[in-house]
Amino acid sequence: MCSSISWCVNRGDFKKRFEVILSQEDDTLDGRSKNILRERYVNMVNKIEIGAKRSSFWFTTFSGLTTIGSIIVPALISIQDKTFDVNSDEEDQKQHENNIYWASWGISLMVTMSNALVRLFSFDKTAITRKLRMNHLKSEGWLFLELAGSYSQFETLQGAFQTFCNNIERIKTEQVEEEYTFNNSFGNPSFREGDSSFGRNSSTEEQPRESASTDTQEETMV
Repeated sequence: MCSSISWCVNRGDFKKRFEVILSQEDDTLDGRSKNILRERYVNMVNKIEIGAKRSSFWFTTFSGLTTIGSIIVPALISIQDKTFDVNSDEEDQKQHENNIYWASWGISLMVTMSNALVRLFSFDKTAITRKLRMNHLKSEGWLFLELAGSYSQFETLQGAFQTFCNNIERIKTEQVEEEYTFNNSFGNPSFREGDSSFGRNSSTEEQPRESASTDTQEETMV
């Protein structure tokens, strides 16, 4: 069962490759740091990767059902009052129309539910967000092991370890905040797409008030 689902395939590929490199760094990383990398960082990447594949799978499935159903329903309605049997009587015609009616009703319900589920769980947005964060985390890990990029200032992996931990926790926090915003934006006008921080709107609204009070003071002085 698991082997037939896309998000279960090659789920340990990154972990195996990272472990190979990590096992060769006996002199530059202590045992505690390696355990943190395995238990926190590697597991974090695997979970986000599985989540990204899961969201992509459901988004593709429900979008496909919506598209196919939207094509089938008009086609069924167009042949509802037509029969392809020249020997059919009135009772057969009513049965044909009844079958088409219930088939159209069922497919229309499926289309509506599929579209609602995509919007409710934001499968499209979470799939993109998780893939971006997954690639970001993987890239951060390889830069750390290579002491490249922002880690080029350090001479050893142990010296760059704390900075690396801060970076991956920041990336994880940003990913959680983005998904929380997506999930709460459905039916809630206070959440706007692209605004993932709380209090930003309030600070923006306070600026015109301050300028208005300043203008009033100037008019009073005049």
